[in-house]
Amino acid sequence: MDTSDPAPRVNFELLQRYIGKKVRLVGKVMGLDGDLLTVKAADQGLVYVKVLPGAGHASEYVEIDGIVESPNTVQEQQHVEFGSNFDLNSYNELCKLAHFDYPALFL
Repeated sequence: MDTSDPAPRVNFELLQRYIGKKVRLVGKVMGLDGDLLTVKAADQGLVYVKVLPGAGHASEYVEIDGIVESPNTVQEQQHVEFGSNFDLNSYNELCKLAHFDYPALFL
């Protein structure tokens, strides 16, 4: 496993810590306007994702791998669709554990 370029899992609150860096964000797709996807993050904040040209986002929940451009904007590098049944509350708790309670256990 290559761990040279880890991408931490984040919620809306944590995005501001990673401006200019790669992250993973899971959220609910709220809409797509041109190349700008609106995603509700696990902690309910709205994040704007600049999607790749021609990238489809057909699922209700999605994981975005991308570079944080501002406290509420991410440039997508790739994405994974999670379907229509995903527990954002549990994911939000995972983000808190990974960043505040047990950071040594996570990349």
